[in-house]
Amino acid sequence: MTLLSTDDTADGRPAPLGRAVAPSSVPLDWPPVVAALTYAFQPIVQTRSGRCHGYEALLRGFDRTPFADGDALLDAAAAAGPVVLGAVESALHAKAVTVYRTMAGWNDAKLFLNLDARLVGMPDSPWLPRDGGGRRQSGIVLELSERRAIPPGVVVEEAVERYRLGGLGIAIDDFGVGFAGLRLLFEARPDYVKLHAYFIRNIDSDARRRALVAAMVGHAHALGIQIIADGVETASEFYVCRDLGCDFVQGFLISRPRVGVGALPTSYATVTDLNARDRRQPSEAHRRLAEVIERLPPLRVTARKTELLDYFKGDSSASIAPIVDEHDRPLGLVRERDLKRFVYSRFGGELLRNRGLGDRLDDLVIKMPVCDISTPLDRVIEAFSAESAEDGIVIVEGGVYAGVLSSSALLRLVHERNLAMATDQNPLTRLPGNAAIVRHIETALADGARAHALAYLDFDNFKPFNDNFGFRQGDRAILMFSERLKAWAATAPGDAFVGHIGGDDFFLGVSGGEEEEVVTRLAELLAQFRSDAESLYDPATREAGSFVSKDRYGTVRSYPLLSVSGVVVAIAPGPHSLTPEAINATIADNKTNAKSAADKLCVIRLSGAGLW
Repeated sequence: MTLLSTDDTADGRPAPLGRAVAPSSVPLDWPPVVAALTYAFQPIVQTRSGRCHGYEALLRGFDRTPFADGDALLDAAAAAGPVVLGAVESALHAKAVTVYRTMAGWNDAKLFLNLDARLVGMPDSPWLPRDGGGRRQSGIVLELSERRAIPPGVVVEEAVERYRLGGLGIAIDDFGVGFAGLRLLFEARPDYVKLHAYFIRNIDSDARRRALVAAMVGHAHALGIQIIADGVETASEFYVCRDLGCDFVQGFLISRPRVGVGALPTSYATVTDLNARDRRQPSEAHRRLAEVIERLPPLRVTARKTELLDYFKGDSSASIAPIVDEHDRPLGLVRERDLKRFVYSRFGGELLRNRGLGDRLDDLVIKMPVCDISTPLDRVIEAFSAESAEDGIVIVEGGVYAGVLSSSALLRLVHERNLAMATDQNPLTRLPGNAAIVRHIETALADGARAHALAYLDFDNFKPFNDNFGFRQGDRAILMFSERLKAWAATAPGDAFVGHIGGDDFFLGVSGGEEEEVVTRLAELLAQFRSDAESLYDPATREAGSFVSKDRYGTVRSYPLLSVSGVVVAIAPGPHSLTPEAINATIADNKTNAKSAADKLCVIRLSGAGLW
């Protein structure tokens, strides 16, 4: 006798937990345990629009059960056997769905349910289509947590496909801290990846976390997977996650999990307010992508397959049809060339018209890279190789379909970017020039959520060195320092930008790092260069520690060996009215102080109230 029933209810949900006599090997009476638990719901919100995309159902009320948390409960059920685990999970899911659907607005957002990975591929797993099919659950997303291993021998791709046949979405939860990692990402082909809070915590001040998240976002988007940043608790974390390309956020900053919600909001003011207060809106990226994307009309996934034939028969030269769900969220595309086997085969048209074989478009849809319309153009270009974007990139705005960036348009953007870089790039060091430096300063000043260090660096007594030892040695010195500076920026305590103003003048910007660490490491860099520069002199000059040359007035005098000094303008987080002109004036006023300092650095601290 089984402990619980796992048959679907009439509307396709897992059946509620039924009373039954438990086998002697199962000491617990599970129905009262499930009955004692309740659900809280936490929103998953689109980063650019604040629109609520869905809610995750989270178990509460363990103080009324023998278990400390959900992991302990499911471990106990698993110990009793896969039938018990599947039945308990089915009952819990049924309860979550029932509660969720009592709240106003539930059908405007998806419901994310955690599925124990030990049930993937198992016959007792909830949500598997039964004989005769059942109602499609297009509003349900199953989260497969990496905290549990999928049973050995399970072919993940085949197992996940069975859930998709029921219209379910798939998400990987706790990504990066569990068992499978990239292998599960590859085999499951999920619709969403939830980055674990470990990678989000303090991401605004941790360069390594930012680098990892940026890489994961780029990889996921190239596969048509959308990213959810879990555990966002501060405005600074939100801004970084948004700017790195995360599609959705979840965390205490937006809303804590709530029990007994009467109505589900369709949008969250916290996100819209954060975006409104942020002056770093990527308007140029938004404008340029809006200009080059093709506004191909999408087809709903519920459309009949024969509508595809009409779609491609039109005067439009489109070779793809974007496919969206009932809320206009992109699911992928159908390619005209994939229909040729139907169009040109003897019975192809009949097969497309045969409702017995399924009349929806699901089985024809292929995934496509997805990108938000406000994503910085550099990130769009870097994230998608020619191969991954062969059929183009789906562009979304506010989480819904906006158009398609074709591969030819992407190549055009690449050409524009390369041309702009070549125009502004310093020919000697290949570093960004003045235009890029000004843009960086403007962006930093508009970012009030983080601290910034803007540094002007220039050589001391470079002209007499150049006059005495020649332009070739001068170029060697500049290249030596630029390579040191680039290496420093790669491991900087924050987001670093390096520019070459011209000649022996350089710029360094660091955002999100601790001022003390930035200044300390910068002083170490300047000291290291003083040591490096000794290799530019002959042994006698190195031994003397100075050289003789004429100054600009023709007077012969002694000069110390080459060094670099810098003025660091440290800007505190918070609102201010600072301008690039004010930064330039502060630097100009303190160059002499930097050159006379023992460590060759002068630090000026600015905030909304001026000096601090």
